[in-house]
Amino acid sequence: MTNILETGRLLMKAVCLATLFAIVCAMGFAQRPQPAPITITLVGQSMIRSDIRATAPAAVPVIQGLLKGDVVFTNLEAAVAEKGETIREGRGFLTPPEALDALTTFGFNLLSLSGNHAFDLKVTGIQNTLREAGSRKIVHAGTGNNLAEAAAPGYLHTPKGTIALIASASGLITPGGSATAAAGRPDWQTPVALHRRGAHRFFSDELWG
Repeated sequence: MTNILETGRLLMKAVCLATLFAIVCAMGFAQRPQPAPITITLVGQSMIRSDIRATAPAAVPVIQGLLKGDVVFTNLEAAVAEKGETIREGRGFLTPPEALDALTTFGFNLLSLSGNHAFDLKVTGIQNTLREAGSRKIVHAGTGNNLAEAAAPGYLHTPKGTIALIASASGLITPGGSATAAAGRPDWQTPVALHRRGAHRFFSDELWG
């Protein structure tokens, strides 16, 4: 009888301790500050061929009024060309470096550079675009000097969290413009890998033709 009573007391103590532990954990979780929601604005292709601030200044405040959020994304559907650079044959959708300044003025802070016009100025256009976007510290993804760079995500750090972007294009790609020797998409990193590198949110952009 004594053993039964002693066992009962031990069980009651265990239950009380377990309950207390659960309450403490619940209180700690409830008091832990929850991350603020991240507002993301997604825009389609920016087929921009000039510095809109100079060519259409009245449009600037209108565009700015539409682009609100912690993350404002678009796909740059053009290749950056410096003064005097033009295509010699075929199609060409080129834009001056100042067009990137216009995009940041509008509010864009995340760009996909992959598209079927990214290679319109061949390697020079890719390098121009990467250089100009980099010099302005615009977070971007989708192109690079090699496959690893083209497939690498871009990370945008905001006060509310980090966003990871991976980007590619398929369809109507200019011959020689693919970052991979074989057909198909590059080997993208997994969401788990992106999370481990500090991304709280991620999304992918793929331009189809």
